Amino acid sequence: MTDNTQLAPKIVYVLGAGFSHDAGVPLQAEILEHIRNLDPLSTPSLLSDMFAECQGRSIGFVARIFEEVPNPRLEDVFTLIDQSVQRKNYCMGYSWQELELVRRSLLNAIVLLFHTSEEQNASSAADLYHSIAAHFIEERLKAGQKSHPFSIVSSNWDCVLENAIYACLEQCEGSQADIDYCCYTTPLEGTTRHTPSINQKALGLYNIKVMKLHGSVNCVLCPNCSRLYAGLGAPRQTVAEYIGGKVCPRCSRIIVKTKSDGPQGPILEPLIISPTLLKEFDNAHIQMIWHNAYVDLCEAERIVFIGYSLPEADYHLRTLLKRAIRSDAQITVVLTEKDKPPQNCEAHVQQKYAASHYTAFFGQEPRVKFEFGGVQAYFRPLLESKTLSDRIASLRELFANSPTDN
Repeated sequence: MTDNTQLAPKIVYVLGAGFSHDAGVPLQAEILEHIRNLDPLSTPSLLSDMFAECQGRSIGFVARIFEEVPNPRLEDVFTLIDQSVQRKNYCMGYSWQELELVRRSLLNAIVLLFHTSEEQNASSAADLYHSIAAHFIEERLKAGQKSHPFSIVSSNWDCVLENAIYACLEQCEGSQADIDYCCYTTPLEGTTRHTPSINQKALGLYNIKVMKLHGSVNCVLCPNCSRLYAGLGAPRQTVAEYIGGKVCPRCSRIIVKTKSDGPQGPILEPLIISPTLLKEFDNAHIQMIWHNAYVDLCEAERIVFIGYSLPEADYHLRTLLKRAIRSDAQITVVLTEKDKPPQNCEAHVQQKYAASHYTAFFGQEPRVKFEFGGVQAYFRPLLESKTLSDRIASLRELFANSPTDN
């Protein structure tokens, strides 16, 4: 009989937007400005017209409703839209149906912005994230199939870490590892790199658990059959096709054809939990991810927060952390110097800094230990201990010597 305690992760990494910022991915406070300034021609060619339309509709709404606020908070924009839609209200001349269209346009603009940001800036920080990814893969392989040394919980929409993991795996021919989103995933048609998460352990793969609590820009959902299509490891052209308004490939086979000139079947939608105070987590895949995150947080000996500010508005995740994290778990918080409050400042000033969010929530040291050097400083010992090429060579050797059936 297998001892299930061996499968408990020793470390859970909780990633926030600050983890991916060095890769050029905008922070939440920067998203609207980036959407406003992004040239549609810089987006993937299949999606430039779509982005231009979404950009015009969403930024036009923000400019009209928040006329006196040049850069409103994204959560204020979504909360206003969501509450008006839920109550079927008008808002500044917009009907609730028009607001629903604005909301969809804004979500699509965010998805396209993130894809474009990663494409344009990936090379500048590639070594950093590829080295981190190679380290995670190496730790997973060394642990074997009977234990999990770590798992990753992410509040991010971006795919910086997943793309880095696949970039490393592609350099290891015959690698028996995959990213496990801890829910029912369906690979995009025409691609074979990703194995559905639910099947990975049964097939003897080394699953690397990455739990995306708020969805992901590489995932689309069918509103009819509820399949979650994951673009893990898929060519960018294929991913662009799916997020550009593709009909669900499975449902198109069973939908009765009509004489309509419109799409023949349900249009795939991005799986993104918007930053609203009225967040809904009723999607079955998201619920499964949150459950798995709860289980791993409960069992972890150590929690490492990287680039996550623990904002008050994110009360669902704060509740999960309070419910799940053990009293004897070690907590490490990786932030930057700007997240550290000045010495001897007044209490109301301290509350504005991310570090103070943690001490107010978890308590003081030794319960919480801070590192204010950011992502690069935290992983510097890792980066200096071995070059990326040496890490890839080590991975190839580990894969070559790993038994195919554990």
